[in-house]
Amino acid sequence: MLTIENPKTFDWENMSLHDCCEGNAMDAYFTLKLYDLMCEKTEGKPMHNLMEKLIMPSLEEFAVIEYNGLDVDPSVLGSVGRSLNSKNMDEEDLLYTCKGITKDDNLASNNTLIEILYTREGGMELYPPDKTGSGKPSVSAPTLKLLLEHIEEELETR
Repeated sequence: MLTIENPKTFDWENMSLHDCCEGNAMDAYFTLKLYDLMCEKTEGKPMHNLMEKLIMPSLEEFAVIEYNGLDVDPSVLGSVGRSLNSKNMDEEDLLYTCKGITKDDNLASNNTLIEILYTREGGMELYPPDKTGSGKPSVSAPTLKLLLEHIEEELETR
């Protein structure tokens, strides 16, 4: 991948061979610098073993995939998509059976999730572990993960 300022406006068709070579050289140089920095920062840490034993050996395969592309069977992809969609619908239906959630609730709405998790009487009435920049209780993925961890810890201690 060439280092360019804006790939959307860059004129790929009329790029000179000199610019292409220079761009590729810069990419190789910065990739090597990044690799050296990663080795230096991870030396003697578990991450270093992960990088050396798993990531580095797989790079050749990723290069082949990047060069040749990846064959995807559209029918298999569609089947996987339908299966995931069905599982998501089943999980959502299961959520509607929980105490404090009504059939009218839109679980895709942040405001509804805030109400169900934190403020609704008869809802879950949890304490929000984090707030948004505007001061509202957060329902971001990391916050929901943190809530789940707190709930699991509480259940284990009981």
